[in-house]
Amino acid sequence: MKQILSAVIVASLVLVAASSFGVANAAGHSSVYTIDNAASNSVLQFSASPDGFLTLTATFSTHGSGTGAGLGSQGALALTNDGRWLVTVNAGSNEMTVFQVNSDGSLAFASKTGSHGTTPISVTIHGKTVYSLNAGTTTVAGNIAGFTMGNDGQLTFIAGSGQPLGGAPGSSPEQIGFDNGGNVLVVSEKAAGIIDTYTVGEEGVASGPTSITSNSAGPYGFAFTNHDYLVISEAAAGTLSSYAVSDEGSLRTLSGSIPDFGAAPCWVAVSHDGKFAYTSNAHGGTISGYAVSESGTLSLFSSVAAKTSVPTLDLAFSGNNHFLYALNGGKITSFQVYPDGSIAQVHVTGGLPASATGLAAA
Repeated sequence: MKQILSAVIVASLVLVAASSFGVANAAGHSSVYTIDNAASNSVLQFSASPDGFLTLTATFSTHGSGTGAGLGSQGALALTNDGRWLVTVNAGSNEMTVFQVNSDGSLAFASKTGSHGTTPISVTIHGKTVYSLNAGTTTVAGNIAGFTMGNDGQLTFIAGSGQPLGGAPGSSPEQIGFDNGGNVLVVSEKAAGIIDTYTVGEEGVASGPTSITSNSAGPYGFAFTNHDYLVISEAAAGTLSSYAVSDEGSLRTLSGSIPDFGAAPCWVAVSHDGKFAYTSNAHGGTISGYAVSESGTLSLFSSVAAKTSVPTLDLAFSGNNHFLYALNGGKITSFQVYPDGSIAQVHVTGGLPASATGLAAA
């Protein structure tokens, strides 16, 4: 009996180990994605090695249109938290495309739908809820619109979710993003100098906006820490601010306009542990680093944490937090991230079109 029991236990352990190995293989594959935003828009997939080297693996058509130029926004494509779906904007055809992400990081087209606005430039996802930011034009007002993602990747518009922006046409919206709980949406409007917040109900319907004047001019890219503090750049002022965000969408300044001494800090990324924030200085070809305290305050630890080609654009962290990727000057540069927040270049992948926009890392 003991021999039979031992054999059962061993067999069970083998099955558990085999199952764990399979999950580790599926979860361990790392890819980085960007869109070329060409007239025939495509997603470019880069496989990431354990040492941070990127290799262009494949290109996947969105079956939509880009604008043929950089969008200048943050969040042009986004992954679901489980990494199984990728959503991207098609700014030239006013659509969004959904891809299923396979275990090797390759993409399978799932659906395409209208963005319920003009010129979608940014997308954000929480659970099965997807919101697009439509920039509008100099004469057409921008807006946000919400969708529910089905198990097959189809997007269904949420009735009542379409809401205006706080600024007038030409306000230059830059990004939309959920807080960690999915209760609040944030939109930055650079030219208007305001930050919009929207509360999101249980059915995914956004209400708002509530708009506040940014601490300094040019609110641009942002990210939330793991404690749900909002870290946002102020491109025109050359500064970063941090805010506490309530469930009702009110913002309370924690650090107001801390300078990075760079040229036009725009895009922002926060490490997964919430300890460090980085901003790309678009006109200066540098990345600046800030420490983030437990209470959400910011302190600049390096004005020039790294140098890149100009312009320095989107930023994204690898899933394991070991690497920071930067889209810059037709390249993606990989930086190793050290425990003290310092970063060091390890690889440069070139050959990207100047219109490439957005970064998402699995």
